[in-house]
Amino acid sequence: MSLRTRKSVPVRLYGLVCLLTAAGFLLQSGLADPALAASTSPLAGLSGDQSSQQQVRPDDGRYDVALGFFELLFKRRTPKKEAKPDASSQKTVKKAPSEPVIKTVAKDPDASVIAVFGDEFSQDIAWGLQDAFANVSDVKVEIHSKPNSGLVYHAKNNPLSDAEDYFAAHPFNFAVVMVGLNDRREMPAQKDAEGNEITPAYEFRTDEWARAYQREIDRVRLAFAKQDKPVFWVGLPPVGSEPLAADMRYLNDLVSSRLTERDEEFIDIWDAFSDEEGNFSFRGPDLTGQDVRLRLKNAIRFTAAGRRKLAFYVEKLVIRVLSQSVDEDVLPKNLAKADETALREGLGARRDIYVLRKPPLDSDELINPTLFTLSFAEGSSGEDQLSSAGNAPKYRVDDFAWSARP
Repeated sequence: MSLRTRKSVPVRLYGLVCLLTAAGFLLQSGLADPALAASTSPLAGLSGDQSSQQQVRPDDGRYDVALGFFELLFKRRTPKKEAKPDASSQKTVKKAPSEPVIKTVAKDPDASVIAVFGDEFSQDIAWGLQDAFANVSDVKVEIHSKPNSGLVYHAKNNPLSDAEDYFAAHPFNFAVVMVGLNDRREMPAQKDAEGNEITPAYEFRTDEWARAYQREIDRVRLAFAKQDKPVFWVGLPPVGSEPLAADMRYLNDLVSSRLTERDEEFIDIWDAFSDEEGNFSFRGPDLTGQDVRLRLKNAIRFTAAGRRKLAFYVEKLVIRVLSQSVDEDVLPKNLAKADETALREGLGARRDIYVLRKPPLDSDELINPTLFTLSFAEGSSGEDQLSSAGNAPKYRVDDFAWSARP
C-alpha cells in the first residue's frame, strides 16, 4: 500500500465519524426526524396523491435501528415506559386464620363430646373451647364447622343442610351453633323433585326472607330436638364494617326471637365484644380483666385471647350441666324415672333438679387440726406458738393449738 493510501485511511475514518456525529445531532435535535420533516414540509398540507407521496417514517424498522445505534453511540437512552401494575396483583387476598396448635391431654373413651356447627365464627369458638378443655380428660371438642356456608347458603358437605341425618351419624353430648355470616344473600327459590317452583326467591331483609329464614332456624332446631341434648346457640358478634354489623344485629334478632319464644337459650355476646356505645372494638378485657387485642385486622375474626373469651360463655354452661349429671349408683331412690333419665343426661335443670357430681372439697380438708403443731421457740418464756403458715394468734377463730394441748 502506498503512503498516500495509508494517509487517506485515517482521513476517511475521521470523515465517517464526523458524518455519523452530525447525523446523531440531527436525530437528537429532531431535524432528521422524518415525522418532523413531514410536519414542516410544504407538502404536509396537500391532499390526494401529492400528500400520499410524502413518506413519514419507514415501516421496515430502519429508523428505530438507526436511532438506537446513535443513542448507544452517545450514551443516551430514552426513558423506558414503566410497566403498568397488574390489576390482579392489587387485590387484597383475605387469608383465613390458620388452625392453632392446642396441646390437650389424652381424652377418655367415654368423654363428653361438644360438637360445634356453623361457619367461620363457629371455628373461632370451637378453637376457644378446645383451649378451655385442653386439660380436661372427660370433655372433648369436635369441630363440624363449614366456612363459607350457613343456613341459606348450603355449601357442599355442609352439616346443617342435612342436619337430622348428620346428627344421627355423629353423636354428641352438647351442641354449639354459631352461624349467619354468610346468610346475607337472596333466599333461593324452592323447587320440588320435578323442578316445579314451590316458593320464589326472596331478597335479603324482606319480610318474606325473614319468614323463610326462621323456617330454616326451625328446621335445625327440630333436628337438634330429636337428639334431646343441650344446644347452645351463640349470637353473632359486632364487626368493623357498619353495614355488616347492622346485618349481624338483624340476624341476631331473628334467631333470638325464634328461640326465646320457645323457651330455648340464646347466648348474646354482642356487649362482650363492643365498646360502651355498643359498637365494634378491636380491644377489650380478657378473662383476667386485662385489656388485650381480641379481634384480627380484618375486623371479623378473633385472636387467641378473643377465641378464649368467646368460648367462656359456652364453657360455663357446659360445666354447669356436667355438675348436674350423676352416676346411677348415687341417684336417690325416690326420684321418678323421667327425673333419673334427665340427671344422667345432664338435663336436670330442665326439670328444676340440681345435683352436684361431687362436693368441691372433701369435708376432711376443710379443717384438719393435725396440720398445726405446737412449738416452743427459744426465749419465749414457755409461750406456745403455732408453726403454721399463718401463725394465728391465741384464741382467734383459726387458733387450733387446743388440739395439741394435754
